[in-house]
Amino acid sequence: MPPSAEPTHPREPSGPPGTVIPISRRRGHRSLTPSPGRRSAGQPPAPSPEQLLAETIEALFLQHGHTLSDDDTADIYRTTLDALQLLLDGSQATGKLGGEEHQYLTGMVAGMRGAPDDL
Repeated sequence: MPPSAEPTHPREPSGPPGTVIPISRRRGHRSLTPSPGRRSAGQPPAPSPEQLLAETIEALFLQHGHTLSDDDTADIYRTTLDALQLLLDGSQATGKLGGEEHQYLTGMVAGMRGAPDDL
């Protein structure tokens, strides 16, 4: 029989017995559900606000038989947002909309503009 296949013989320990560390006291409470703010390994990350907005807008388009994943529809959608931005700019220029409101609404329109890319 080759040396690597020879049986081993148990030996007596050469020193004092080792200390056993109870692992259960060092670990936190384990449950099958992740604690708030944490996710399990197989769980996908929570969608971003941009992703949620894109899904909401896409659902609206789907109700009307269209989808933002269609390039022509996405172009028309962005053209509509351009028109909305002109409306906001004109409202600010005529004093109907204050600077802070204009900035806030312009930011919302900019966020909406990315919806086709976020799907």
